[in-house]
Amino acid sequence: MSDTSSKKMRSFTILSLAISVALILCGAGCGKKAKADASVQLQQSFHTAEPEVQKTMETVTTSLQAGNYAEATRALAPVVTEHALTDEQRQAVGVALQQINQSIAVNPSLDTKEMYEMRAKMFKAVHNPNKRF
Repeated sequence: MSDTSSKKMRSFTILSLAISVALILCGAGCGKKAKADASVQLQQSFHTAEPEVQKTMETVTTSLQAGNYAEATRALAPVVTEHALTDEQRQAVGVALQQINQSIAVNPSLDTKEMYEMRAKMFKAVHNPNKRF
């Protein structure tokens, strides 16, 4: 091997090793994500909504805190799909969806067809607020 080829090979090996170490460290850090808690954000973002919607948010937050994700999703879906949401409300709903998805990842039996469909509708409503169902 020529001297130039040897240097290129050494550089490639060092670069590969550095990338591998970075990926391992990132993987270790990424596994320690805090579980999302949407309760406070939902309450705060909907505090000026109509009384009926505020009552629904109480049901949603109570259900989320109790781990009853099906009930929380059933209560939240109509609000998200039938009302115009502010940016703050959309962000809070996004955190709620994240919390529900994290729980489903831990317990896949929670992912029923109904849950999937409601989450999909909410996701579309939150990410494309101009199109309603």
